[in-house]
Amino acid sequence: MIKVYQVNSDNHKAMYPETPFAYGMGKFDPVANIDKYEHVADLDVEDLNEAFHVGNVGPEDKYTRFKPMHSISVGDILVHNDKVSIVASYGFDNLDVQLT
Repeated sequence: MIKVYQVNSDNHKAMYPETPFAYGMGKFDPVANIDKYEHVADLDVEDLNEAFHVGNVGPEDKYTRFKPMHSISVGDILVHNDKVSIVASYGFDNLDVQLT
C-alpha cells in the first residue's frame, strides 16, 4: 500500500498564484510546505512506479480515496514503508520528512 499526499488547488493557488509547482526547477520547496500536503488516497500497489501508473490510468479499484485528488504528478508525495518520496520530473526523489 502506498499513501498519496497532494496539495489541494486552493492551497496551491494561494502559495503560487501565477506559477505552477515547478518541483525540480527551484520554485517549489516541498519540505518548507509540507504542512500544505494532505493524505488524499491509498493505492493498493507494490512500488512507486506502479503507484504512478495507477494514479494516472487506474484501475479505480486500486484506490481508497479520502479526499478529492488529481492524477499523480510532479510534486506529489508518495509514502511506502515509511519512506517518503516525491514525484520528480523523472522518477522519484527521497524526502527527509515524516508524514503519517
